[in-house]
Amino acid sequence: MLSTCLILAVLLAGCAQSELAAPTTVVTTMSVASATVTVIPMPSATPTVTAMPAQPLGVDRATFISETYPDYTVLAPGEQFIKIWNIKNIGTSTWNTAYTLARVSAPQNETLGSPIEIPFPQAVPPGAAAALSIPLTAPAAPGTYAVYWSLKNERKQSFGVDGDKVWVLIKVCATGQPCPQAQTNTAASSNGISASLSSFTTGALGSTASFCMTLPNRNYAPAPGSVSLLLDQQAILASTGSSLPGGCYEFEFPVTETQIAQAKSAAVSIGQVRIVGGVADPQAACLSARLSLMARYPGLGFQCRYSQAGYYTDLQLPDGMDATRADALIVDVIEGAVYGPWLLNVKN
Repeated sequence: MLSTCLILAVLLAGCAQSELAAPTTVVTTMSVASATVTVIPMPSATPTVTAMPAQPLGVDRATFISETYPDYTVLAPGEQFIKIWNIKNIGTSTWNTAYTLARVSAPQNETLGSPIEIPFPQAVPPGAAAALSIPLTAPAAPGTYAVYWSLKNERKQSFGVDGDKVWVLIKVCATGQPCPQAQTNTAASSNGISASLSSFTTGALGSTASFCMTLPNRNYAPAPGSVSLLLDQQAILASTGSSLPGGCYEFEFPVTETQIAQAKSAAVSIGQVRIVGGVADPQAACLSARLSLMARYPGLGFQCRYSQAGYYTDLQLPDGMDATRADALIVDVIEGAVYGPWLLNVKN
């Protein structure tokens, strides 16, 4: 009996040592009815996962090529149309089908039947162009309508076309009747800038004028404080102003419909346009202005040193010119000011 116990102890010890040895994967096959099920034990050790390095994100940039139905296209009430923007991918990201054209605003509370978001129809690699189209319907009521969209990448981040939104801007006129044309009077400076009145509306609290201008580039706009309403030749400055798509602007005046009705004449006056948002290269612009102004006004002199205090220092005045006039001349040339006035008739 003692020898039998010893033999069992030795066998059990051998089993224990076998369990502590490196595990061996065992594949067991069992028959279940007519099917065969293979059971493979999972390894006991947790596998090591090597993290892949994060890929750098590309840059989303787009530029405008062309479009259908340009601004202020005239449509009949209820007319269906397809707006198409042709844009080019000038960034480093590929626009995949997770990119979208997303509606961001409709100022007249009229979406023209557009969906909130439309996915890109296909992938657009850098350097390629895409045609983004959307079916729309003109409203039943006559008027001017605008809807704005933005591009969104797969991370739902918005990016613009040339840094701006895309839009549709249409005019709806009653069937069988020509669209009423606003009374306009265009004026042009030596570089051919013109302005035209799009609409003028009056109300119990004020009046609003919308006009468009042909400008040298998108960095130009009417200068602050230069837009007024001439009511019987008396200038009333605009109280607020904002930009619209396509080089157009909207200004409000503290002039009621009663005042407009009682006036013999009314006209919107734009005094000047200039670069907004800062000059791209102030030092270069100042040096160019210095050469032209010193040639035009003998005795005028200054040194170009751009700082928070201004564009220049060491002003020297010619005979008959004070410092205020000289400063206005210098700043106007540096900031690309172009003078009007452009008078847009509202009422004769």
